[in-house]
Amino acid sequence: MIILGLMDMLILFQLMSDPMLREKKFLKSILHILEEKSHDRNSIVCQIAVRGLRNLVYGVPEKVKNYEKFLLDILIRALHDTLSSEVIGESMKALAKVMKENDVGSSFRDLTQQIRTYFDNEDDPLYSLAFVLFGILARLTKRTWKAYFADQVRQSWVTLLLHLQDPNPQKCRATFHLCALFLGLKRLQTAINEHLGGTAELKPEEL
Repeated sequence: MIILGLMDMLILFQLMSDPMLREKKFLKSILHILEEKSHDRNSIVCQIAVRGLRNLVYGVPEKVKNYEKFLLDILIRALHDTLSSEVIGESMKALAKVMKENDVGSSFRDLTQQIRTYFDNEDDPLYSLAFVLFGILARLTKRTWKAYFADQVRQSWVTLLLHLQDPNPQKCRATFHLCALFLGLKRLQTAINEHLGGTAELKPEEL
């Protein structure tokens, strides 16, 4: 059954390269198949499903826009997959695109909290992606969530400062730069940026 499920996903993944399957009349069915497979007990099947969602998000963003909440729910749930860093990574990459182009709305709180759990992850790519997502949230935070996000920044402040010393701190430095504004620490931000040799520009589109 596991092999069959995996083969089904590989076939679907291959077929998704056909532009016809990305048409609106097929898109809903494909999304529901990927949603079902995204919580398969087999982590490889799950990873392929989430990667398929990522490909749709990047490949036909204008067509999946109407499924924003549906996609967010799937991708945020995938962040809870403690057994597969690959699934989490695929989800984070898709979220970077979804968050950049859509209002995350009521998912903001859950998304923020879940992203923060990966700041101290031993997997370098995961915590780097987490910093990128947190930086995107900092950029997109609306008035409704500003007080809440500022509190999340306070709770993450020590971690952000520590990661500025990483061998490749560009993404953390960019996120630090964006988050410092929420705490009104302009002078500290300037001093640290000068000490570190300037600021890094956050470019989630490069993920």
